[in-house]
Amino acid sequence: MTPDRSQLVIVQSNTATLFTVDPLTGVTDEIELNGGDAAFGDGLLRVGTTLYVVQNQLNRIAVIKLAADGGSGTVVDHLTDPDLDIPTTVASFGTALYPVNSRFGTPNPETADYDVVRVET
Repeated sequence: MTPDRSQLVIVQSNTATLFTVDPLTGVTDEIELNGGDAAFGDGLLRVGTTLYVVQNQLNRIAVIKLAADGGSGTVVDHLTDPDLDIPTTVASFGTALYPVNSRFGTPNPETADYDVVRVET
């Protein structure tokens, strides 16, 4: 949801673009980003006016400050950790984010290790 809670936020990974979506009509509008993009965007988490975009292949999380109407935003930081291994989604608890590493390409998922990484904001 956008900060004013009127629209959903989605990412189109292959174009590195974020969009707002009106949940009643399905109409989408591109979010104008300054200072970066949403390349390899995957999981999204909004906390107030901050949007966290998991950038899976880049092993980082883009920190975006959104305008109140959600129509624009500025990439203000990138969070990373050496333990990130193609993270796909993220949750928050306290002052930390907890991205989940994917196991894409794992030959045997039954014997693979699965990791949640703590990243301070």
